[in-house]
Amino acid sequence: MPQTRSRPKTEGKFLKAVLELVANEGCSALGINAVAHKASADKVLIYRYFNNLNGLLERVAESRNWMPTVSETLSSLTLSEDIQGADALDQVARLLIRHIRSDKTTHQLVCWRNADKNPLTDYFSNEWQAFWRELPGTLSIGLDYESRENWKRACSLTALIVEAELCGKPVDFKCLNLFAKDIRTGQLSQDDSARSAPVDDQLPTNLL
Repeated sequence: MPQTRSRPKTEGKFLKAVLELVANEGCSALGINAVAHKASADKVLIYRYFNNLNGLLERVAESRNWMPTVSETLSSLTLSEDIQGADALDQVARLLIRHIRSDKTTHQLVCWRNADKNPLTDYFSNEWQAFWRELPGTLSIGLDYESRENWKRACSLTALIVEAELCGKPVDFKCLNLFAKDIRTGQLSQDDSARSAPVDDQLPTNLL
């Protein structure tokens, strides 16, 4: 009696195959044949279930959260309203680096997002950019226009430092003092300043 194929199970194999290929070899390893071989499934099913490789990558991209939210990140840190901007950003940067490094697929996407344009890297880039757009607004609540603009510039530069570190081109974190030493955080909300839960309990499980 022929074995009955389970579409959800086979789709799951393809999604897992993409994640493993990216984690172990980077986005350059992605291809119809490589994914099918990794999944031990017929490549024809990729076209049947996802239309093409890009359709599969879109499904993978939408299957999880790749970045923690700003709220989750700040609630994991020890921040006060009189903390120097450089110290706050140093904490944010080191937390993100540690947790992204703990997930090999996410780590690879940071390194490949500008080198290989596909639905997966594009989706990740959108989450990455959204995080760094939201962060300065959260840290500068209640501050004047000039202070808010300073936070925007400081967060943009911090994003570059984090990305460089994750891509094996580290930048001295002391340079944060050059552009963020004299700025202060704004009115942190109660949720943002809560510190009771351990950091590993507050970030998405895919980053742990």
